[in-house]
Amino acid sequence: MKIRIILFTLLFSAYLVVDSLAQTMPLVYDVENTGADCPIPYLPSFSELPTINSLPDPFEWADGRGRISNFSDWRYRRAEIKAQIENYEIGVKPNRPDSITASYSDGTLTVNVTVNGQTLTLTSQVILPSGTGPFPAVIGMNSPSGSLPSDIFSSRNIAQIAFNHNQVTVYGNPKNTDPYYRLYPNLNVDNTGQYSAWAWGVSRIIDGLELLQNVLPIDLKHLAVTGCSYAGKLALFAGALDERIALTIAQESGGGGYTTWRYSEQINKTVSVETLGKTDYNWFKNSMRDFSNAVTKLPEDHHELMAMVAPRALLVTGNPDYAWLADESGYVGSKAAKEVWNALGVPDRFGYSIVGGHMHCAVPSSQIPEIEVFVDKFLLGNNTVNTGIATAPFSTDLSSWITWTTPTLSNGTSFFGRTSLVTPSNLQKNLTTNVTFNWTKVNDAAKYIIQLATDPAFTTIVKSDSTSTDTLINFSGLIDGKLYYWRVRVKNSVGQFGPWSDTWNFSTYIPLPEKPQIVSSAPYQNRAGYMTLTWNKSKYADQYIVQLADVQTFTYGVTSATTSDTVKTLSGINEGVKYYWRVQANNVNGPSSWSDVSNFVRIIAPTSLTAQKSAEREITLTWTDNSSVEAGYIIERMQNPQTSFAVVDTAAANANTFVDKNLDVNITYTYRTKAYTNLGESDYSNEASLVLVGVKQEEGIPAAYSLSQNYPNPFNPSTNIKFALPKSVFTKITLYDLLGREVQTFVNNNLEAGYHEINFNAGKLTSGVYLYRIQAGDFTETKKLVLLR
Repeated sequence: MKIRIILFTLLFSAYLVVDSLAQTMPLVYDVENTGADCPIPYLPSFSELPTINSLPDPFEWADGRGRISNFSDWRYRRAEIKAQIENYEIGVKPNRPDSITASYSDGTLTVNVTVNGQTLTLTSQVILPSGTGPFPAVIGMNSPSGSLPSDIFSSRNIAQIAFNHNQVTVYGNPKNTDPYYRLYPNLNVDNTGQYSAWAWGVSRIIDGLELLQNVLPIDLKHLAVTGCSYAGKLALFAGALDERIALTIAQESGGGGYTTWRYSEQINKTVSVETLGKTDYNWFKNSMRDFSNAVTKLPEDHHELMAMVAPRALLVTGNPDYAWLADESGYVGSKAAKEVWNALGVPDRFGYSIVGGHMHCAVPSSQIPEIEVFVDKFLLGNNTVNTGIATAPFSTDLSSWITWTTPTLSNGTSFFGRTSLVTPSNLQKNLTTNVTFNWTKVNDAAKYIIQLATDPAFTTIVKSDSTSTDTLINFSGLIDGKLYYWRVRVKNSVGQFGPWSDTWNFSTYIPLPEKPQIVSSAPYQNRAGYMTLTWNKSKYADQYIVQLADVQTFTYGVTSATTSDTVKTLSGINEGVKYYWRVQANNVNGPSSWSDVSNFVRIIAPTSLTAQKSAEREITLTWTDNSSVEAGYIIERMQNPQTSFAVVDTAAANANTFVDKNLDVNITYTYRTKAYTNLGESDYSNEASLVLVGVKQEEGIPAAYSLSQNYPNPFNPSTNIKFALPKSVFTKITLYDLLGREVQTFVNNNLEAGYHEINFNAGKLTSGVYLYRIQAGDFTETKKLVLLR
């Protein structure tokens, strides 16, 4: 009995310690981003990034100065992770705009956001419980409760609010004319993914709720977000990026959600899953493709995306029946992310439930109680329930993936003395090889550490020094004509480092620039009268002078300049005229010699190239062109498994069609064409692709009718369907949705007896379950297929 009492006392004391820590960590915050004032770390370019094979340490500072040691450090570290995810994956999520208005009427919340003279309007259905409130609320992606059963919330008097993401940017077909991208001219579908835009939209819904506190009885301290599949990713990004959200439930979010990019690559070696290279790039910024074959160069991973929710509450779910979701990767990420909640003393605020035996985005009965306890605890304040949810069928060896330990954090205050640089000022030029540096003083600083390097990532440090007396250091022996980068950080008396200052650069004395070397000249497609000129960068150049004339002596013509890079676009280039051009480099000390002279003739490329099936095993190309100088057209084709174009044939100058014959079926063909004369060739037209779907017959005659299960299944974007006909018969194969509506007809004609196979490309169809049915004589059969994007 005495031993039991001692054990109980120890366990109870441990509980009190954890509970005491939990009291110091808020469940939710009053602002969207508590780290708005935190310093942003240097964000290296792709070529500067090191390889990290294991999951990155969520507790390690981005500048390599060590690991966080205090609870208060997490705010700063979380801001670093946010900056990395925005920079390398989704694009910047703008701050709350100044001009927001909101209204509520007849069950609809309306929020108007105005930026740069453009207005975006969000309308959300709001389902309020009976009574006066204020009510906790869940914001569901595209429906009031997302994909969760609505009675989980209605039975608990929790309001339900729908977020309609297409009002921000349209799913599956984002354009720069979408409302969100019109608000921010510097953001576009290339540099800003939809998850950044959609998460911004969820935050604006919360802004509207804040503005209507006296009208709409919502408890702003108890807000949740939820969604499933791609919308589960959205819910996770929304919860990670807005700290006013108390509870995030990310349901079956798969690749790009709670799974880790690194471990998904491991799974993909044996089964196809949604990896970084296979995900939908409408959702992410295009430059993330750089990591398609190098995910280990990402400085962050999605266990850290989940960790951004901490210390608030997060529940993630998975469905291992669907291989594409890569749920073992989600399990690995969850085990890593949980350590952040453990370190912050609130392990009860994170849970994972990975359960099979049900359709995608359907909630099995065994999972409902797990969801309900998170709702009860973090929306209703019921602290008696157990949220220690850790349900998964995996027992993965994590030793090579989680190679870091969980720190024991203290309640002390971190030393974040951050100095500002003064001289040499940023972009200063033509300094001597003996340079004096100066920065602002910081109170309680024991030492200042200064670094000098030849690259902004400081991978090549040429000088490093420290001082404790003042803010001046002299570096001698620098090299003429070299660009240098410098930064400073502070160290206090107990050995703690502050973050690095901003990075500035300067250059020592610059000689005359080198002579530029011309690379090429080429027209912009579909932009009459424009020409792009390209040359190699010249050493020591600040500016390039471009001359263009239709006489080689350059006695007259056009002279223009550029400072941005080595590409110059000129307008007013006439068709069929031979132009000569040259370029000269310049800097503060004078110009280089002129480059060699190059020449070009502008020939207009064909436009509006389209490809259509015109007969069995035939594709007809059609294009338009207003050019008057072509001698003819060159037609090029690429087909699977080829990776490059090859010339197919030529067409006469007065032609605008070409028929490609005797083609194989079930292959994707991609075409392009260009015009040519004896003076040269135009740029290529747009590319046009077509899948030439047909029936593929195997040898032998089957004994009976049959329809096989499609493979692969689930699939994205194409799958194959085999069927057998014992005799020649009129055959029809049709695709239906679950409401019985006809979606597409694959086959609708008389077929010979034998084994047949068709390839189906889902095109722009949405994810879901579909039915395909064969009718051949008196034989009919129906099977299911699953499209999982």
